[in-house]
Amino acid sequence: MGVGRTVVGAQARGRWALVLAVVVLLAAVPVALQLRPARAAGIDVATLRARITASRGQPFQGYAQSTGLLPLPSLPNLAEVSALVSTTTELRTWYAAEDRWRVDVINGSSERDLYQTPGAQFVWDYGQNQLSRIAGEQPVRLPRAADLLPTALVHTLLDVAAGEKTEPLAARRVAGIDAAGLRIVPASPDTTVDHIDIWADPGTGLPVQAEVTARGGQRPVFVTRFLELHLSTPGAAVLTPPAERAGIGYSETEAPDVLSAINRRRIGLLPARLAGLPRRAAVARISAVGLYGAGLTQFVVVSLPGRFGRQAYDQLATYGTAVSVARGDAALLGTGLLSVLVVRGARTYLVAGLVQPAVLRGVADDLAEAAA
Repeated sequence: MGVGRTVVGAQARGRWALVLAVVVLLAAVPVALQLRPARAAGIDVATLRARITASRGQPFQGYAQSTGLLPLPSLPNLAEVSALVSTTTELRTWYAAEDRWRVDVINGSSERDLYQTPGAQFVWDYGQNQLSRIAGEQPVRLPRAADLLPTALVHTLLDVAAGEKTEPLAARRVAGIDAAGLRIVPASPDTTVDHIDIWADPGTGLPVQAEVTARGGQRPVFVTRFLELHLSTPGAAVLTPPAERAGIGYSETEAPDVLSAINRRRIGLLPARLAGLPRRAAVARISAVGLYGAGLTQFVVVSLPGRFGRQAYDQLATYGTAVSVARGDAALLGTGLLSVLVVRGARTYLVAGLVQPAVLRGVADDLAEAAA
């Protein structure tokens, strides 16, 4: 089946029984192929991992679906981020190179397209009939739907879990590809991740599916996979944002770097250590964001300004549990995979990571002291 602008499943709309029978027969062909046992890929884990890492430049085009089951509440100004890990997201994508790609988020009758060009990013909102050009770099940004593609998510997970153990997995047929598999098994008991399963095209290393399972879980709490995939270079036309024309709204803005905007509020530096862990990473000129821990046990801390911080605390306190701290207030929410903490005093801190709630309880007192 060809790759078009939108995804329309085959529907039996004809009135004649013969037409209906033909449609059913044709629809059964890809299903039967999908259920056909995958052949053994014949590739060892180390080689597969290396090919996945080297696949960032592999062109492709296809249709993917991600499904998250995390019961994360809608935090103030973060509703879209919460939805990424708690609902199903439909994605159509075209990828030619790291600076030339496009991802469409399809939601019923609406559509929002993100274009990456060598000079800038463009967002096309089909419902609003609005094209926006986004200039500038984003040293720190919030997660977006494009990050949920199997290709993007797997590369991120492998980068984060660089030192973790890997095991072989049985091959699986994904989007018509007999994909080779590997499993990441974290060594630390402090992470909420039990294992991460990844499948990729054994020839190119292109990731086609990923599943994240939490400790104690019987099934994955997050899955992203291609349902349709072509290992070919998309044409230039499909990667070109809509041209300005009558009736289309157009705007030009700087990169909407939310965390940098928070940083400009000058709300104080983050502690050098939390629960004995050093602040091991920082972003240039952004003192409001810090990364602590290592591998799958790392967590991010963001210092939040006044009203935004109060709203975040109120929301988390409603759905989570109170944490006893020497000074101020703290609330913690554990979703089984993602743990979120808010500590409120003279300043407010938001903490999140794939770590056990007990780890963040240890962080709470240090942040409460810093927030006083």
